[in-house]
Amino acid sequence: MLPYKIEADDEKLVCSDFFLSNKIKTIYYEDISSISGGVFDNRISGLMKVWDASNNFAIGFYQRLTKSNKLATIILSKVKRELYDQALERIKSRKSKKSK
Repeated sequence: MLPYKIEADDEKLVCSDFFLSNKIKTIYYEDISSISGGVFDNRISGLMKVWDASNNFAIGFYQRLTKSNKLATIILSKVKRELYDQALERIKSRKSKKSK
């Protein structure tokens, strides 16, 4: 679930160097069915998860990962509009709770 290397392009994420495994997993943005955790839930830190329901596979990455904010931005810009809107709504709702 936690790859050491994630490469992003216009269509997909290619994940490799998993702990004790040489597997390579590809997640196409159009197949992403859920994003959660970390900045996707307006948290300062924590595990961010990207779920590909069509292949029954999820990856996770931490904000300590080099260029994790750039990766999160790419994911948000490429996922389906409904997932983007859901993440934006979670961020807004947490901000409004903090200001009360």
